[in-house]
Amino acid sequence: MLRGNERKDIFMDDEDKARFLDVLYTKREQESYFIYSYCLMDNHIHLVIKEANDSISRIMRRITTSYVGYFNRKYKRVGHLFQDRYKSENVESDGYLLTVIRYVHQNPEKAGLAKAETYPWSSYPGYLRGAGDRYLPEFGEVLAMFSENPDVGVEKFRQFHTELSQVTCMDIAQDDEVDNVQIHGQMEQFLQAKGIMLVDISKPEYSDARRELIIWLQENTLMSGRKLAEVTGINRETIRKILVSGTS
Repeated sequence: MLRGNERKDIFMDDEDKARFLDVLYTKREQESYFIYSYCLMDNHIHLVIKEANDSISRIMRRITTSYVGYFNRKYKRVGHLFQDRYKSENVESDGYLLTVIRYVHQNPEKAGLAKAETYPWSSYPGYLRGAGDRYLPEFGEVLAMFSENPDVGVEKFRQFHTELSQVTCMDIAQDDEVDNVQIHGQMEQFLQAKGIMLVDISKPEYSDARRELIIWLQENTLMSGRKLAEVTGINRETIRKILVSGTS
């Protein structure tokens, strides 16, 4: 798992996510590692990969170095993009491998973004297309754990994913959550001091207060852009512009 530095977003748009996948596929071909699952969220990434000809630390360093170079050039920034070192754990059985794959694929649904099968930035839709994905032949290996018949394997894999997993891999699921009660309390204090109601914060005449609120919340809670949009009701693109340039 890779997280954005200070939990900030590491993907600002779909182009960024597509670029990361290009890096992931390219480095896979160069370094000969195996990819069993992935999911790109706004401020973190989940990967299930297997070493082949190189160590996990070298693999991750090459992936992140390539993407950070692109990101910094695009947004004219310098400094760290990812928070510290990646987190990892060993997968030591087929059963746990399937559990982790499902956990990764269910992230968008648990976050309220989209159904797992419709979220475009995870490997789950590729699995549902069968083992013929040109990028990830490892899918066939996983589907074969369910059935030697590819079509049956896909259907059983789908059924397996309808079971909502309660497993918290690497104990990180709650690490991304912020206490909503505390957040709303902080917002109320901030807005009361300015004499503004939350329902009015999106109005044009409150653009300065809106910018101050978003920057203040991000600095004090380290929420992602998605979470900021969720708790404030402010348009996500507006929040992105505020966080990138300080303007709304």
